[in-house]
Amino acid sequence: MASYFNLNLDTTAPAGLTLSINDGALYATSTAVTLTIGLSDGETNGYQMKIWGIEGAAEEESASWETFALSKSVNLTSGDGLKTVHIKVRDEVGNESAQVSDDITLNTAVPVATVTGPDKSKISKVSGFNKAIISFTADVEFAEYKVCVVPQNSSTQDAGAVIPTSGGSVNTSGSAGSYPASTPIQVTILGADLETASSGDGVKIVKVFVKNAAGTWSVA
Repeated sequence: MASYFNLNLDTTAPAGLTLSINDGALYATSTAVTLTIGLSDGETNGYQMKIWGIEGAAEEESASWETFALSKSVNLTSGDGLKTVHIKVRDEVGNESAQVSDDITLNTAVPVATVTGPDKSKISKVSGFNKAIISFTADVEFAEYKVCVVPQNSSTQDAGAVIPTSGGSVNTSGSAGSYPASTPIQVTILGADLETASSGDGVKIVKVFVKNAAGTWSVA
């Protein structure tokens, strides 16, 4: 009968913990996000993690330990704005890592473009009669815009054709970013470009679409 036994002492906390929300995206357009979790420990059997700053666990005190995983789908807390998610990990004998966190800005708003004009309702391709001018603003700073000819009843930017500028039109699209909400953009549309975007005579439905920093397009 043995008079001794082996007992392993482990006081080393899990190391190399990392956290990324939606692969490091700056913005989320929905509260549903995916967390990517990294750890330098090669063996993670019995490990647990605690996540907070999310729906149902806004603070650490309300979060529970759960089985460690490299990926986790969670919902952010409601309300647009900057969100910070925290995580820490413990091993099978309770050694806890330092907590790490990642930030993302929740922006669920749909931008709105407002058009002034056009200065005339009918144009041709004849010099002196071939030009219409509009201006537009958005309710928020925006990153990109398109002036499109769209099918009847269409409300999304991907259903239309952007009016080109090869025939002399001006400012029918832009992607420079950080366009201020308060500064109107003037757009000049020439008949030749309108015809390229939508062949044939008749009434053309022209709509302006803007995309905010989160990547959400307006709905016209």
